[in-house]
Amino acid sequence: MRSITMKTGELRQRYASGERDFSDLNLQQVDLSHINLDQADLWGVDLQGANLSGSSLRQVNLREAQLTRANLHQADLKKADLRSACLEQTQLEQADLTGALYNGQTQFPVGFRPDQAGMYLIEPGSQLAGSDLRGQDLSGSDLSEADLSQANLSRANLFGAALRRANLTGANLREADLSSADLAEANLNGADLTGADLSQINGCRAQFLAANLQHASLTDANLQGAIYSDSTLFPESSLLLEQELYRIAPGASLWGADLSGAQLAGVNLQTANLAGANLMGADLWGACLRESDLSDANLMRANLMGADLSGANLTGANLEDAILEDAQLAGAILPHLLFDPPGQVSLS
Repeated sequence: MRSITMKTGELRQRYASGERDFSDLNLQQVDLSHINLDQADLWGVDLQGANLSGSSLRQVNLREAQLTRANLHQADLKKADLRSACLEQTQLEQADLTGALYNGQTQFPVGFRPDQAGMYLIEPGSQLAGSDLRGQDLSGSDLSEADLSQANLSRANLFGAALRRANLTGANLREADLSSADLAEANLNGADLTGADLSQINGCRAQFLAANLQHASLTDANLQGAIYSDSTLFPESSLLLEQELYRIAPGASLWGADLSGAQLAGVNLQTANLAGANLMGADLWGACLRESDLSDANLMRANLMGADLSGANLTGANLEDAILEDAQLAGAILPHLLFDPPGQVSLS
């Protein structure tokens, strides 16, 4: 598609009349100083050499925009989307980029530090704990294994996003659009998903301990093997009984359950039936497993530091490289093993 050239006056007039889609425009060398284009779509716009000093560009979509040698002195770019944009030799002195988005393809002026400017890196494994991403369009983004704990994602667009194994503990996802997102093995413990759209998500083995899903849409959601607790709040019309979910609670029946890698620190599984369960690499730090049945369970590399295993049955359990430092084992039935410092276990 060929880009369209537009003059400043026409752009201002069309924006004032309510138009917001200005993608693929050619605005090279145009004087746009002090213009207000908040929340406009400028995807792929050519702004090379343009004067945007003092402009208001809050939450503007500038993905793949060309901003080489543009003047953004004192511009307000709060929460703007600059993913894959080119800002080489761009003047960014006193520009406000708080909460703006970037990725590995965004090109900045030499010496510019996006992290110091308060920008958010949208990439797999990103450290975004506590970030303010309210209302942001993150549809289709790959945030696999990202740390989004305590992040504010209320009303964010996460349609089709990749959030596999992401940490969303305590995140605010009220009324967020997560439809068709990949949340497999994601940690949503304590997350607020009130009114969120979770239709057609892949939530296999995701964790929802103490999460709030009231009024959320779970149409065609795949929650096979997901984890919940008695304090998890589901929608009233939920048909989750048709899927195999794992309830984490005292006395729970979890025979043969696949809980590998699960984040279960501090949970109460007293007298639970975990016979033959796969808990490889699970975090059970400080968990209560008193008198639980862990016979033939796989606890390889599990973290049982400080866990209460008093009276538990561990006959035939695999405790290879498990961490049992400060664990309470009074009366527990243990396989024949040796303890290796610090608190690790190896079979003799």
